[in-house]
Amino acid sequence: MNDYIVELKNIQKKFEDVLILNDVSLGIKECETVSICGESGSGKTTLINIMGLLELPTHGTILWEGQRTITYGVEKISQLRAKIFGYIFQRCNLIPELNVIENILFPKRITSKISTADIKFAKRLLQRVQLNGFEERNVLTLSGGESQRIAVVRAMINHPRIVIADEPTGSLDEKSAIMTMDMIINLCREYGSSLLLITHNQLFAKKMQTSYILDSSELGSVLIKMNAKNSAFDIEKTKIEKCDKVATRSKISLPSSKIGTT
Repeated sequence: MNDYIVELKNIQKKFEDVLILNDVSLGIKECETVSICGESGSGKTTLINIMGLLELPTHGTILWEGQRTITYGVEKISQLRAKIFGYIFQRCNLIPELNVIENILFPKRITSKISTADIKFAKRLLQRVQLNGFEERNVLTLSGGESQRIAVVRAMINHPRIVIADEPTGSLDEKSAIMTMDMIINLCREYGSSLLLITHNQLFAKKMQTSYILDSSELGSVLIKMNAKNSAFDIEKTKIEKCDKVATRSKISLPSSKIGTT
């Protein structure tokens, strides 16, 4: 039985002749919290885009709920993506033509018609992020911190199995960043969502159960899982040999067949 909600197996990604990801494998389990750190340009956003089938890998296998996604059509992928994933980005990407409650409920339109229960849930989430009464507010009048908290609520509206947070506090001041990160962690815990955090913030990354570094080189980035006794953030890239003693790397050869095959 597959224990992973989503699993990537031996993912390789090339852009023209440049190898971005090299033999990367990663699985996210129920209620698990995971952080991925790495230099800018190491392929972190590419990796999570592939996980959500927003991009396709050059080689490798993607499993959603134990099933190969190669068999899915575009409509099924869109429906499942909205149910499995909730996304929080560095830029909140709120729709200026919609008010707060309409922005929050927007992902619900992908999976079903909006119900009275959905509206009540959205209002309850607003209370949880200390924005009670903001339902009808114009999003253009919100502060940066308030906008990002709306984005957090929007990510939770479909009860996602995994929340993917890609530098969710990168544009916030320190106080707002800490408050927003705590809200993300607490909401995921409360509603049983796993959390995949992409971050440069060492303190936030250390709050996760499992930490990885996406380490880049001329041969493409590889994913290094850190031992609990070792801090991923004290290891310089030039000391990768030392890091290997406490890291696990996959050595399985990449398949040469089409996406979704092993």
